[in-house]
Amino acid sequence: MDHRNILDERIDPIDIFQTREAYQRQAAIGSPSIAAKFSYAHALIGSRNKEEVKEGIDLFEDLLREDLDYGSNRDYLYFLAVANARMKKFDRALNYIDVLLNAESHNRQASDLKKNIKEKMRKDGLLGAAIVGGGAVVVGGILAALLASRR
Repeated sequence: MDHRNILDERIDPIDIFQTREAYQRQAAIGSPSIAAKFSYAHALIGSRNKEEVKEGIDLFEDLLREDLDYGSNRDYLYFLAVANARMKKFDRALNYIDVLLNAESHNRQASDLKKNIKEKMRKDGLLGAAIVGGGAVVVGGILAALLASRR
């Protein structure tokens, strides 16, 4: 995906259907693999359907809690930021991307995404209205501690 327009890209419904089928096949015989869960979550966050995007966010949050691989966590944080920005939950999106940038200040893709989120907020007239609530700060703190402990 091109980071410059990742917030506007959408996944073909056929791809969502195919990843859902693979995920559900694995779920029917036990726990789906991390790869199947990731593919399905990634497809869902690219949906035009807000309920599917929410489901993708839930799956990525599950992966973030379950998968102990730091390299994977950076992907989960990145896509959680993308998905939340698509849902216009800009404060949450910025919290996720800031956690990633706190762990990897050199991450160009994350820096570019943060700029894109802020530009989207500016276009929507929300930049000055973005208020980070106490719950979001707590979430960010927990994620930062999680990442720090896994390094």
